[in-house]
Amino acid sequence: MRFTRKLVLLTFIFILLDSSIAWAESPFITYSFNRNGEPILTQSAYQAIGIIDGRDIGEIDEADPELSSPEDIFIDQNDDIYVADSGNSRVVVFNKNGQYKKTIGEDVLSDPTGVFVTSEGMIFVADYRNEKIYQFDQDGETVKEIGKPQSLLFGKKTPFKPKKVIVDKRDNIYVVSEGSIHGLIQLSHEGEFLGYFGANITGFSFKRAIQKLVYTDEQLSRLGRRLPPSITNAEIDEEGLIYTATMGLKDDEIKKLNVAGNNLLPSQSYSLTGSFSDITINEIGNILTIDTANSLFYEFDREGNLLFIFGGEDTGNHRFGLFRSPIAMDINSNGVLYVLDNQRNNIQLLRPTEFTTIVHQAIALYNDGKYVESEQYWEEVFRYNSMFEFAQTGLGMAAFKRGDYELALNSFKISRDKKEYSNAYWELRREWLMKNASWVLLGVIGFAIASPSVRTLHRRTGFGARFVRWLRRIKNITIIKQLLHVFRLLRHPFEGFYELRSEGKVSAKSATILYILFFIVFLFELFYTSFLFSSVDVSEINIMSELYTLFIPIFAWVIANYLVSTISEGEGRFRDVYNGTAYALGPYIILGIPIAIMSNGLTTMEQVVYDYSKNGVIIWCCIQMIIMVKEVHDYEIGKTIKNILITLFGMLMIAVVGLIVFGLSNQVWDFLHTIFQEVKVRG
Repeated sequence: MRFTRKLVLLTFIFILLDSSIAWAESPFITYSFNRNGEPILTQSAYQAIGIIDGRDIGEIDEADPELSSPEDIFIDQNDDIYVADSGNSRVVVFNKNGQYKKTIGEDVLSDPTGVFVTSEGMIFVADYRNEKIYQFDQDGETVKEIGKPQSLLFGKKTPFKPKKVIVDKRDNIYVVSEGSIHGLIQLSHEGEFLGYFGANITGFSFKRAIQKLVYTDEQLSRLGRRLPPSITNAEIDEEGLIYTATMGLKDDEIKKLNVAGNNLLPSQSYSLTGSFSDITINEIGNILTIDTANSLFYEFDREGNLLFIFGGEDTGNHRFGLFRSPIAMDINSNGVLYVLDNQRNNIQLLRPTEFTTIVHQAIALYNDGKYVESEQYWEEVFRYNSMFEFAQTGLGMAAFKRGDYELALNSFKISRDKKEYSNAYWELRREWLMKNASWVLLGVIGFAIASPSVRTLHRRTGFGARFVRWLRRIKNITIIKQLLHVFRLLRHPFEGFYELRSEGKVSAKSATILYILFFIVFLFELFYTSFLFSSVDVSEINIMSELYTLFIPIFAWVIANYLVSTISEGEGRFRDVYNGTAYALGPYIILGIPIAIMSNGLTTMEQVVYDYSKNGVIIWCCIQMIIMVKEVHDYEIGKTIKNILITLFGMLMIAVVGLIVFGLSNQVWDFLHTIFQEVKVRG
């Protein structure tokens, strides 16, 4: 799925880049993904407005060269800009207008790779080569040097290679250290080791689990340990929450950690390549990250929902607004994004466009719970881009707050926000029940009274005798009687499957009808199961594709089971396996539609009802299938299980052979087509 999404995205980008049509006068495109994982083009999110290249450094102080291989950038509360100028072993400070202001640590630092400034103006610098954290005041005087922790808990052999540094309001220091698999190194203001914070985990590996089962201890020792990647960068917001970015992870590349170190963001994949090198937070809590490998920038809201992907790589034309190696970024008080380019040795300024400014205003009100107040901004966003799904969520919340639950329901369905859709539906259902509860109750009571009364009346007076006789005649029709055998299997599966094989109670015709009904129920479930419990986009359903997906495995099962049974003393004929498989699917055929209808009356709070019903039917069908194999082939239970396992392996072999034949047939067809074209041209 991830590979497919990447492929679609790359194709999408190349087509756009090849186009001669300009998009909002921006050198790069801006896009997002909808909840189906499809790329959606949006208006430009940011626009390049300027460059800080540090050329005025030499004009003020001839002894100081321009920037060289800078590694980090930080903007303080006065909008002064601090750059860790690693190639020149210093920190350069620019004012808010981008003019050179001063140099810090020129005779102290060796390889500064990270810089952080507290609200009190204290400057902390991570020096990779010196293996120290330096603290400077605003005059550039060294206040403190913090080296490798001497605590036994830290370990004598544990390396201390600081790359980045952040400081919280309690003056605790968090260090991103190269190779630190245990997370951020947490130090006190005096440099005492306090522990590790926010470590990544390796996660489950199916391949590794199999290796542990089959490999010897010696073989496992040669494989080496699976270690989590170390954190790449970190940021801290005004509330003291710490954010981390990690390169090399498939999921959870960014994290939002509370004081306990728990991740507050959903566990999911956030990037296309897993190459986030920096992370920063804007004034409304949105999360911005850099994908250095592709010169792309991602913006998420504070809940981790993707808003924009923008940016692009400069292939050598030095085009304004494109990048060679964007390695760090920060945001000033006006929302302008300052991007540090490690190869160009400059800072590019990106200002939010009018569209992004409106989105930010809407999100700020939305985050504060002012849904109605945010409605006008979401409507403006929607006018700009009707495919911007987050706008539908905002409009839905505004409608929900006003009590217009039907409109809210529609908006949440468009944005595929299941949580809020459930809340809106709960309110609609509550209103309907309040209006109609008495009628529903009277209907239930009436049915409960009428049903036994009609039966009693029929026994005593013969009421409805004509209808009963007609119904019996219908039941005695051969094909109807055979189809109704499915109900006997529900009550007496062992006897029913025995009768299926020995007494001819069913036919291939009735089984085929059941297969058709099975497919109809399957389609009904796809189209009419509640949006809350379905992961399928009905607009993308291909009926023929669903037909193949459903019946190829079923017929592979029938063929494999028959072939396996013929060499393992099974008594069942091919038609018995064909018929028995169809009838084993009876629980799904009978209950699939009622469960799909029931799902439309439930909210996520009653999801357990749907899950138990759906899973119960699946388990029931599996049990029916096991009993079918046992009775049709007259096996004991042990031999039945063995037969099923070999059948599944046989299905796998059929799939492999099918893929090989399909591949070869395509090659043969291409070969014949090529010969035909050659003959046609020469002729």
